Amino acid sequence: MVFPIAFHPHYIEYFLQRDVTKLYISIAIRNFALGMVGVFEAIYVYMYFKESVPAILFYYGVMFGLYGLLVPFGGKIIEKIGAKKSILASYVFYIGYYASLFFLDIHASIVVLAIMAGAVGMVLFWPAFHTDFIRFSSKKNRGKESGRVNVAMLVPVILAPALGGVIISSFGFSVLFLVVGVVLFASATPLFSSKEHIETYTDSYAAAWRRVFKKQNWNTSIGLFSQGVEFGIHIYAWPLFLFTMAIGFFQIGGISSFALIAATFFMLYAGKLSDTEDRSWLLTVGSFWTAIAWILKYFVTTPFSALLAHSTYRVSRASARIPFWTFFYEKAADKGEDADEFVIYHEIVVNIGRGAVFIVLAGIFFVFPDLPLKVIFLFAAFLALGFSFVGNPPKIPFIHT
Repeated sequence: MVFPIAFHPHYIEYFLQRDVTKLYISIAIRNFALGMVGVFEAIYVYMYFKESVPAILFYYGVMFGLYGLLVPFGGKIIEKIGAKKSILASYVFYIGYYASLFFLDIHASIVVLAIMAGAVGMVLFWPAFHTDFIRFSSKKNRGKESGRVNVAMLVPVILAPALGGVIISSFGFSVLFLVVGVVLFASATPLFSSKEHIETYTDSYAAAWRRVFKKQNWNTSIGLFSQGVEFGIHIYAWPLFLFTMAIGFFQIGGISSFALIAATFFMLYAGKLSDTEDRSWLLTVGSFWTAIAWILKYFVTTPFSALLAHSTYRVSRASARIPFWTFFYEKAADKGEDADEFVIYHEIVVNIGRGAVFIVLAGIFFVFPDLPLKVIFLFAAFLALGFSFVGNPPKIPFIHT
């Protein structure tokens, strides 16, 4: 692959002046920070709750449920202050979230602060990020752009889990939270020189919710629900499973980093295919292999088998992730000025669904305490097959009320 900007300085200047590039850089730094702690966060909370599976599932269920309830206000915030300022404000709350985890042992009430800070941080970040990307990306190459933004989100994270594992093993969680806070603060810098874009968000709170229950949107909602819950299981249940197998922090970080390397090399290729080949076919195949990967995870018994299963999962999910998000961004962009309303609809479905499922799972594990955690992986395999519901545009019209 040839990179002409390496030989032409004015290309570098152009690259850095583009607002979408500044967004990528900011997100890349942010994701490096979150990548250091992401795979370990659930383990830390799990240890705080004295290794109670129902407690940690309920914790994240409440957080995502609260986010889903509050996210319509995210559209109003973007309308008032703009997407860039909303993203900047989100970094403050993300820092507050990890500060809350830092002080979690002081008093039980800090758990409530952590949940609120996490939910508000997501309300400020995700609607603004998705809307900004829709405005800046090109229609012709949206698959490639989606691949690039996913690579921008993953490349800095490749070594981050391994580094996080080293920090925890050497200095403990407290130092890791401090490092994450400093890097999150630094991630805001590129956005200060980018242009602001003000959206006009027209939905009322009730109108945003009416979209979720419209019959015409059911196929879309199934796809979004499936993707959101499956990814939640990947982020929170998989690390816990590795921890319960007595795999050390350094090994957990190494497994995550190696799998990310495999996935990242596949991302750009999948993005190119999304613009040139049958995107629905790629999404369907990726969904199927993601389901197979979850079944493989169910049979993991050693660190090496965990490495193989998780690497298979990352590559399989990458093949589904790019066409999935390309479909999403195209459908949102096709709404023109109503793109932000579509984004809010997406966030409600994903996070109310994730929150509700996690709370239900918490109840199941409370009633059946001897149930092995890995049974959730079979549910995730079933959910992976639901990704393809987003892949046929004629069957999933988005009705604007």
